Amino acid sequence: MKCLTWNLEWKHPSSVAGRAIQQEIARFDPDVMCLTEALVPIIPQGHLIEADCDYGYKHDGTRRKVILWSKNPWADIDTLGNDEMPTGRFAAGVTQGIRFIGVCIPWRDAHVKTGKREKRPWQDHLAYCAGLRRVLQHYSCDPRPICILGDFNQRIPRSTQPERVFDALIESIPPSFRIITEGFQDSDGRSVIDHIVTSNNLAAESLTIVPRFTPDGTRLSDHVGIAATIS
Repeated sequence: MKCLTWNLEWKHPSSVAGRAIQQEIARFDPDVMCLTEALVPIIPQGHLIEADCDYGYKHDGTRRKVILWSKNPWADIDTLGNDEMPTGRFAAGVTQGIRFIGVCIPWRDAHVKTGKREKRPWQDHLAYCAGLRRVLQHYSCDPRPICILGDFNQRIPRSTQPERVFDALIESIPPSFRIITEGFQDSDGRSVIDHIVTSNNLAAESLTIVPRFTPDGTRLSDHVGIAATIS
């Protein structure tokens, strides 16, 4: 099964970048996608799980922090995760026997200087990690394989983020799970902050980067996309 995770930086489908993003998605031809910071109209036809539209910032109603997309129908859908987690940043469901969990973990300054302006740096990030830990503990009791993918807003291994923040993220992931993007770098040699994590009953291979720029220099996003084959 081919999977793709990509933060689209709110690109509009009618923009030059938006049209190029749609072409890149079609070229990779994924079976499952987790698209973060995406406008609903940019998503190709398929089966969607949309995170709650309320992620604490005002918008026109088309923005979603997380959208899970599949060629096949979803079952056992969850768009809450856990009440500890900041809203609008979680989507999960089962397709073709695998539970996919899409995440967009808040960046360090979420609601610090913008949005509600009521948080301290990393506060929402840490709250999300605490909630995610409980969610994964719950779902790990199910024998079905699990794949977590999306925008983690941390480099793995740790780079410049505080140690306590890195520890909170790692502790949210069950010890038997594998972070298959650990140490993975983009074409500029920078460690990625979007990740794919699998339970130990899944294998992953063929990690591929979707670049930030087209060959003609059009910027698609401030994030690279990451594609992988899981089985």
